[in-house]
Amino acid sequence: MTKEEAHIFVIGCGGLGCATALSLTLLGIGKLTIIDDDRVEIDNLQRQILFDLNSVGKYKCEVAKAKLEARNKTIEITSIKERVSTKNSKQLLKNATIVVDCTDNYASRLVIDSACTEFNIPMVYTGVKGTEGHISVFNYKGGKSFTATFTNDQEAFQSEDCNDSRVMPQIVTMASSFQVNEVVKILQDASNVLQGKLQVFNLSKNSFRLFELK
Repeated sequence: MTKEEAHIFVIGCGGLGCATALSLTLLGIGKLTIIDDDRVEIDNLQRQILFDLNSVGKYKCEVAKAKLEARNKTIEITSIKERVSTKNSKQLLKNATIVVDCTDNYASRLVIDSACTEFNIPMVYTGVKGTEGHISVFNYKGGKSFTATFTNDQEAFQSEDCNDSRVMPQIVTMASSFQVNEVVKILQDASNVLQGKLQVFNLSKNSFRLFELK
């Protein structure tokens, strides 16, 4: 599939979502849908690169849509001011080519993963904590889902909130770059997509490691 034919869904418009949506826009993805129901807060500005002081108090998805359309008029961009839940996930996500998970909580990931599994939609996952980032792909070409891979592992994901774990801007930007790279590889039908693997980087240790997932 070409990038112009793709319909990418970015769920969550925080630090990861902003950087990822911007990169996908600059790449010229055909359709981009952004889903988020939060408003911009002043404490978020150092990580959320699509927003500025004039954005504070406004809905993230609406500001992001306007900022992205100002960068590329060839893309069809949709903003959805909702939180993905068990009630709406299947209806919202069923037409996605790829779902990019930019949330920071375990419960949302399970809901997103459930819909992606049902519709055979690849889900690109990224998590950040401190100076560390994790990237993987699930539900790609019949591969295992997030839920099946991390059954009963909720504790491992409890500290992903960027505010709580003091994530710095450069960590989010690098994690997003890995995430977008997986989107590109999926569209290119590359042989080294991170299905069944977990890429982990830690900038404070200057380390990059690739793990096999069971």
